Amino acid sequence: MREGRLIVESQALQWGLAEETVQAAVLITSELLTNAVEATPGSPVALRMGLVGNGLQVEVWDSSPERPRRSSPDLEGPLSGAADPGGWGLGIVDALSEAHGVRDEAEGKSVWAVVKALRGDRR
Repeated sequence: MREGRLIVESQALQWGLAEETVQAAVLITSELLTNAVEATPGSPVALRMGLVGNGLQVEVWDSSPERPRRSSPDLEGPLSGAADPGGWGLGIVDALSEAHGVRDEAEGKSVWAVVKALRGDRR
C-alpha cells in the first residue's frame, strides 16, 4: 500500500496539484487499497488515477464482487478490546472526495473517488 500512496503522491505533484489535493488523494488511496487488500487477501489489486474534469480520480480494482460496506468506527480505541479498530475508511473517502462510487467489472469491482484538483504554486 505504501507503493500505491507514493505513486499517487508523485504523479499528482508532477501534475502541479496543490498539497491539499495531493494529501487528500494519498489518504483516499490508502483507504481504497486497504479495503481491496482486505477483500481479496493474496490476490492482485490494481490502482489507476487520472485527471477528470476539475478533479483527480483515484480508482482501485479488486477481484471480489462484494461491494464495500460502511461500518461504524470503534470510538473507544484500544480500550474497547476490539481486535480491529477499523471502520473509518469509507467515511474518510466520503469526507475528502467530491464524489465516489463503485463500478461492477467483468471480474470484481472498481471503487473510485474524485478529489477536487486544486492547482499548486509550482509550474
